[in-house]
Amino acid sequence: MTKFAQFDKTSLKALRAEMQALLTKYGVDSNVEFEVGNMKFSAAEVEIKVKAKVKGAKTFTNVILESRAAALGLVIKNKLGDELVDYNTKAYKMPFVYRNALDGKLYKCDERMVKMRFAA
Repeated sequence: MTKFAQFDKTSLKALRAEMQALLTKYGVDSNVEFEVGNMKFSAAEVEIKVKAKVKGAKTFTNVILESRAAALGLVIKNKLGDELVDYNTKAYKMPFVYRNALDGKLYKCDERMVKMRFAA
C-alpha cells in the first residue's frame, strides 16, 4: 500500500494500478468486472471514475453495436482478427471503435471505413 503526500501524475499511476488490482481481486469473487477510468485531480484531492458490470452481461452499448452491425451487414470480428468493440451514439462522424489485432490499440472509424474492414 502506497502512502500519498500529494497527488501528481506519477502517484496517480500507482494509485490506478493498486485500485485496479484490488477491484479485479474483488470482482473474481463477486462475478463483476471493474474498470478504473479517468482521474481528475488537484494536489489535495482526486475524482476517480469506476465502471462495473456483471461478467458476461450485455451492456446497452453492446446491444447498439450488434444492431448497427446487423443493419449494415457487418461481422464483429474480421479475417485479420480486428474486432468491433464499441458504437458511440454521440460521435456522428466516427461512431465505430475497433481493436486492431496487430497492436491491440483502439481506433475510431466512420461508417464507410467500417464497411470496408468488417463486411460480411
